[in-house]
Amino acid sequence: MNPSNNPLLAAGLPRFDEIAPEHAVPAINARLAEYQRLIDAIESGDRPADIDTIAEEVRADDALALTWSSIGHLHGVVNSPAWREAFSTCLDKITKFYTARGQNRALFECWRAVAKGDDFAGQSAAFRRMVEQELIDFRQSGVDLPERPRQRFAETSLQLSKLGNAFGNNLLDATEGWTVDFDDKAELAGLPASEIDILAAKAADAGRQGWRADLSYPCYQAIVTYADDRALRRRFYTAHATRASGQGPQAGRHDNEPVVAEMLALRQEQARLLGYASAAELKLSRRMAPDVETIEHFLDDLAERARPEARRQLAELQRFAADSGGPESLAPWDIAYYSEKMREQRLGLSQEKLKPWFELEATLKGLFELAESLFGVTLERDDTVPAWHPSVRFYRVDSGQGKAPAGLYLDLYSRAGKQGGAWMDVCRQRMALDDESARAPVAFLTCNFAQPGAGVPSLLTHDDVVTLFHEFGHCLHHLLTRVDWPPVAGISGVEWDAVELPSQLLEGWVWEAGFLDRFARHHQTGESLPRAWIAALDADRKFLGAMALLRQIEFALTDLELHRADVEDPVAVMRSVHDRVAVTPLPAFNRFLMSFGHLFDGGYAAGYYSYLWAERLARDAFGVFAENGLLDRASGMRLQDEILAVGGSRPMQDSWLAFRGREAGLAPLLEAYGVAA
Repeated sequence: MNPSNNPLLAAGLPRFDEIAPEHAVPAINARLAEYQRLIDAIESGDRPADIDTIAEEVRADDALALTWSSIGHLHGVVNSPAWREAFSTCLDKITKFYTARGQNRALFECWRAVAKGDDFAGQSAAFRRMVEQELIDFRQSGVDLPERPRQRFAETSLQLSKLGNAFGNNLLDATEGWTVDFDDKAELAGLPASEIDILAAKAADAGRQGWRADLSYPCYQAIVTYADDRALRRRFYTAHATRASGQGPQAGRHDNEPVVAEMLALRQEQARLLGYASAAELKLSRRMAPDVETIEHFLDDLAERARPEARRQLAELQRFAADSGGPESLAPWDIAYYSEKMREQRLGLSQEKLKPWFELEATLKGLFELAESLFGVTLERDDTVPAWHPSVRFYRVDSGQGKAPAGLYLDLYSRAGKQGGAWMDVCRQRMALDDESARAPVAFLTCNFAQPGAGVPSLLTHDDVVTLFHEFGHCLHHLLTRVDWPPVAGISGVEWDAVELPSQLLEGWVWEAGFLDRFARHHQTGESLPRAWIAALDADRKFLGAMALLRQIEFALTDLELHRADVEDPVAVMRSVHDRVAVTPLPAFNRFLMSFGHLFDGGYAAGYYSYLWAERLARDAFGVFAENGLLDRASGMRLQDEILAVGGSRPMQDSWLAFRGREAGLAPLLEAYGVAA
């Protein structure tokens, strides 16, 4: 293939309407060859060890990242056998390249010479931070190791890359590979009409009459939350909790159990090759939290505070279920169902009942107006920009700083071949190494909301609204950066346990009456969301909150235990942590760990605690707006100046203190879950 005709190598925004799987490998080959020529020149001494050479390498790295981000994104949103093959081939090439690059002594010495140069202290803080972090990357890639351990580190890096990809593919196949067809609508008793319509559409898409349910999260959640048939709830819970494992209805198909065991062993091996006691210790060397003991104390303290209230909440739920004719002892497939019933009875509120007030377009308008009020940011839709699916939209994002507009792709609806969940990712970084190369950042925002029905717009649950605001918070962190060097611009270079701060902070507004009044209106009548319901929403946030908090603590401690020492039986570790922390039952067949993508295909290894660590910061930070006004521009600009705009160009601890002026407290986090401080 002629590189000049490859859309993945074209300048400007990616030409997603032209990119096909067959473009991926030639494009990556071209980018790698271009990058390798520069490395060869540095190794041969044809390039001096100076800032200009560093800038040239940053540009080469950025060009490769731009092409790779498009390939990775398409692999996630239009997954197919052809894209899987192309992605896997490219992933192997990139893993090998970056492993070799990280162990290249000549490159390391080039960066180190710049750090030792007389003019280094006079460079920008962002440049110095980038160089310092890059030198750590080299060392944690094995550049200082003797030859044989260095080779072994390279081998294990490639193995881990392949295993992570296999984990994700197995999980997607297991999720899409199990369906239940219904010929009698009565079998779906309890499900809201809107959910039944979605199941009818799934059946129609499969070319059959009736209704079809699968293990995609919206569908699974609807069944276990609303289905009156307890056996049906159990059937779906079992299938979902055993995805990609040796248990359940797909036992042995797409099995991640050997994948997980090997990944954990290889992570420990790599950490010890580098001189760390464990994989957790290695990961934490680049985090805001100082060490494993600090995290363990943080999580154990939260658990001790939450557990008494969680026990009380579970007992209350059990009594409610029994009084409602339910089982004497709640099983896991009963908890969501009776929680929803009790929520409706106690609060007069349900996620389904709220949906007419959260029409997607109105919600987006409210979100964009919030960005304008707080940060002076405006978004303008541009339908001329090509995308990978007709439902995808693109926005020009003007920061009001007199710079070129950034860009935002929104891909909001669930569809076949699209990875489940919601996420933000980088399309391209801000880069301004000289006047000619100044370039604005672009982000992807991806969700899996229900598509509009016949004559009915897309209506969101309040949980969906929280998700949308969360991911948009990540986007703002990326899009509002003023840092010129891509490795520390936006979310890049931000400590993993702090990167959720902006996203979780933005969630705070969707619980506030003063903000909801601006956009939450009935899509048919125009009626504002009743104030009594908004008050109930706040109560709903804390409803069974201690149980929800314990669940997150359980995930975080499981992750920590899996990565702090050698593990013979990962499932036994999961069960041990559950028995120590949780108050709800865990069936013997549960293999949730085999679908825990955060740990094995999502970058959160030894880092799941980050959600609670960053939520502590976010809850405290929201206090600034609670004190000064929800739409206070001065507070918003301070947040932008001290946290969003600086990205990874300085330690988050410094950014936090510059914004808040003190350490974060624990009380706002506990209060949000209804737990006494």
